[in-house]
Amino acid sequence: MGPETRNDLKISIRVRSHLRYSDLFHTVLGQVARLVPLPAERLDWIALSLREAVNNAVLHGNKNDFSKWVEVEMEVSGTTFTIRVWDEGPGFSPGVLLDPRRPENLFKPNGRGIFLIRQFTDRADFARSADGRFGICMSVDLDSNEDKEAGE
Repeated sequence: MGPETRNDLKISIRVRSHLRYSDLFHTVLGQVARLVPLPAERLDWIALSLREAVNNAVLHGNKNDFSKWVEVEMEVSGTTFTIRVWDEGPGFSPGVLLDPRRPENLFKPNGRGIFLIRQFTDRADFARSADGRFGICMSVDLDSNEDKEAGE
């Protein structure tokens, strides 16, 4: 991909907080992958990360409140593809996340989403927007050929 096409994509989709929209974001990511050189061997893992982030926004951030919104932004800047998922929840301290690999956490029904996101993206950070929304920012290096799954 030439430099003239490295900074030409920014998509933002805002929907009511409901799990039925997870497939919409997955479909959009599939179309974006036709335009952006997302590493093909990582596309399924990026899609899983997006789905986990959206599900967390709906279930944990917005507490299944359909009156609240979830927004997903996808952007290419230089050699980085970034996905941001915003909700209207109070947020949390990442320090409270438990390691799902520890024996005492293996059979807990929750707690793997953020772990998976961190495994399958190059960077995952939490943020608070200027308007008070809470979100996760996931980045993928477009020039990296590293297979994140193989590294684990």
